[in-house]
Amino acid sequence: PESVEQRDLYDRSPELLRSWADGNVVLIGDAVHPMMPNLGQGGCQALEDAYVLSETLAGIKTTKKVQQSLQEFYRKRIVRVSIVQLLSRLASDLIINAFDTPWSPHDDKGQSWKSYLTFFWKPLLQYVIFPAQFAYLYSYYPSGSMEDLPKALEETWKSKHFEGAEKAFQEAASGQSSKAPAASFFKIAEEAKA
Repeated sequence: PESVEQRDLYDRSPELLRSWADGNVVLIGDAVHPMMPNLGQGGCQALEDAYVLSETLAGIKTTKKVQQSLQEFYRKRIVRVSIVQLLSRLASDLIINAFDTPWSPHDDKGQSWKSYLTFFWKPLLQYVIFPAQFAYLYSYYPSGSMEDLPKALEETWKSKHFEGAEKAFQEAASGQSSKAPAASFFKIAEEAKA
């Protein structure tokens, strides 16, 4: 139908032998390392670029060192960005060329050889490949380790919102609220731990 539009996606191989910087100009993000969208990393890598570039430039005190700093920025980023580009391309190629609707005994879908391949690869993908891939993608802490920050944020959130959440659940349970009554999330979590 006319409502369907073709929108091509393009990427390119990593720029391993050519710097992203030329003189006092540097390219970042999709301008220099476009990647397939399957891992959602195009914007993430641009943000990482911006952070590392700002950190690198913050360390210089004279414009005479800009060119050298831009080359340093390239060297800091090229390995990680190249790996992410290749992972994104691999994910895209696998989705388009290697996998299909997984075979299931419950319907007639997934009868091609790719369907059986997808079915048998599913546990390996789910429990080995995807966790390793995402561990790498989300392991980048340019400002240092987060250490106990996630736990501290969780505790802050609980202490800030516990009272209000309990009040809302009590109102719902007593019929004072238009929302359907439900058990407190905190009570359910405590009972699940016990």
